[in-house]
Amino acid sequence: VNPVAQTRRSSQFDRADKRPFTGAEMRTYWQLIADVPGSRAAVLRLHLLTGGQRVEQLVRLRNVDVDEDSILIFDRKGRPGQGPRPHCVPLVPLAQQAVREVGKTGGEFAISTTKGKKAISVRTMAGWANDIVGDAIAGFQLKRIRSGIETLLAARGVSREVRGHLQSHGLTGVQARLSIPGSEAIAQ
Repeated sequence: VNPVAQTRRSSQFDRADKRPFTGAEMRTYWQLIADVPGSRAAVLRLHLLTGGQRVEQLVRLRNVDVDEDSILIFDRKGRPGQGPRPHCVPLVPLAQQAVREVGKTGGEFAISTTKGKKAISVRTMAGWANDIVGDAIAGFQLKRIRSGIETLLAARGVSREVRGHLQSHGLTGVQARLSIPGSEAIAQ
């Protein structure tokens, strides 16, 4: 007997808790972080320039997973009972520059305040962003960047597949694998 089977879901938990950045807010955010020196702002630029990767995944970036033209993060979302899925993120030139500014920590983790011994926390990264943004963007939350990027890319006609691959969502299941250009040969 499942005692929870008769429990009804509350609709408040089924609503998206996102208000994506508008184009104007994204421009303001970029202007605030673009020229700020130091590794903290470089981490924020890296986050934005890689398509707003999930902060929980980006903060665990390891030095061995940083290449000249890409980073490898691990997607744990939507994989209960399975290990994390590697997600290769290409780096545009400005993101490559941000990676160089973050610098090698000498330890395991690339984004660290402990010389690579421990990854920073999501809260730390959000604090860095809040310190720079201040009151310049009403209702600022770091997580709004991710949904804002997807919304802006969609408005510019970037396909759902490209957006999905960039942000590592909707990539599980046979249908998703078969929709990848060139995957027809793999499926046969």
